Amino acid sequence: MGASVWNRRVPYQADITAALRQAREEAYADGDYYLREPDPRARQMSEEEFVALEAAETRAALVAEFGEDGAWEPGDGFARQAWHAAQIEVTGPDTLLESQPFSGTHSIIDMTGVADHPDGGRVAPLPDEDLDHWFGTRQPSAEAVEEAFDDGLDGFARWHGAYVIAYDGDRPAWIYFFGWSGD
Repeated sequence: MGASVWNRRVPYQADITAALRQAREEAYADGDYYLREPDPRARQMSEEEFVALEAAETRAALVAEFGEDGAWEPGDGFARQAWHAAQIEVTGPDTLLESQPFSGTHSIIDMTGVADHPDGGRVAPLPDEDLDHWFGTRQPSAEAVEEAFDDGLDGFARWHGAYVIAYDGDRPAWIYFFGWSGD
């Protein structure tokens, strides 16, 4: 499927962690995420039955691709993780993310914390030099941030997020979260 670029804004508040939590909750409430349906077989089988079936299917695919001599015995780690993920009842952004360990949600929901510098699964402030480059100021307007998204501003590397505070005059007005995640 590939990764997805996303962005989300919330009204400014000094607590970036609380703002991120709000953005994640709003994305969940709005259905603004990728939802992968759980494997129905995993929900109908015991863990051991599902792991055995997945191992047999993977082994057969390996033999078909590489021949009997080139195939190897697959481990069961991914199958166990898939079985456990399928058992999760999704009730909010955290359980949604937990239920999709391989694909993510292709949204702000994939970001679970705030960091000072780019870090996987977390948002970090857009560095001053990027603010200067994209906006020519360290206090961009909401319009300038929206325009930057149209021009290709999409955060850091895959599975990383960023945020920028947009201003109304000299007052902080919005926090824009943006990034690139999902698989």
